Amino acid sequence: MNYKFFTFLTTCFLGSVVSFAQNANENIKVTYKTDFIIDFEKMKDGIPADQRAVFKQEIDEGISLDFQLESNGKMSVFKPELKVNNSQGNIGLIKQMIIESEANPLYKDYQNNLYFNQKEFGGKTFLIKDNLYNYNWKLTKETEKINGFPAVKATGVDENGAIITAWYSKSLHYKDGPYKFSNLPGLIVKAEFETNGMKAIFTLKDIQVLDKELKVKLPSKGEVVTMDEFMLEAKKLNKKYSEANQSVDTSK
Repeated sequence: MNYKFFTFLTTCFLGSVVSFAQNANENIKVTYKTDFIIDFEKMKDGIPADQRAVFKQEIDEGISLDFQLESNGKMSVFKPELKVNNSQGNIGLIKQMIIESEANPLYKDYQNNLYFNQKEFGGKTFLIKDNLYNYNWKLTKETEKINGFPAVKATGVDENGAIITAWYSKSLHYKDGPYKFSNLPGLIVKAEFETNGMKAIFTLKDIQVLDKELKVKLPSKGEVVTMDEFMLEAKKLNKKYSEANQSVDTSK
């Protein structure tokens, strides 16, 4: 599997509309329906030949998973819903890879402007600790209703130069959102970005107020690195494994 495809995976409808009176001191749980749209032709060279047909079938059928965000207004936890329900379909190879690669939650600490994420790679455990990224959001006047909530469109640029399109609702007084996206004047109810022939779309599916205070314990296991340092280490390990595989004599 090629590096771009692997790192993307490690790196997203309608419901009943009810009145939702919310304030920034409440603890909430948000579910995002996340669709992954992959351009098979751009990615097939990085997929083993004997698995291409299976991958293509899964891509053609559509890849959708639920992710959950829990927030107390100061800290939050974002992770995939590990138990796939009937509406999400069968577990395919790509779905399984996404769940496994994102099984360790992504934590945001707004008081210290940091995020944390454990990653297992090459037999090592890394703890990514880095500043919350500044997407230089540009707010627009374009509005839309997302699952019943009035939302305003904003655009930004991530650290890799990808354009992020986000819709936030001022009626939900949290500056949080799916994945690493944050710091808009309301909860992000929809976000999408595309990179290297792959697109992820996060759409609000459900939101509820928790009846207990959310207590967040940050991870501590692993070699502490920034995201840039982790990506550099991952590239080194990928190169090492690639060279080792090329040196194996398969003629015997």
